[in-house]
Amino acid sequence: MDPRTADHSIEDVSRRLERQSQWMPAQLYYQFEELLSLHLEQPILNELYNVLKKYDVLTDIERDERNESIQLLIDENGA
Repeated sequence: MDPRTADHSIEDVSRRLERQSQWMPAQLYYQFEELLSLHLEQPILNELYNVLKKYDVLTDIERDERNESIQLLIDENGA
């Protein structure tokens, strides 16, 4: 693991998701929330946390790209 990358707890990811939820499509938010109810390995939690970073300040195009990344993580990890 990259030493510059901090490990994030499920609570960290949940709090970040809540803070960014108003900018996220509702269906994606619910899927993301459902994914967080599963037992996820640390690298996945870190990745989920990172895709939410600065989500609120992205352009529409950047947000669409980020949404695709989020959806892929959701699809790959069982929600």
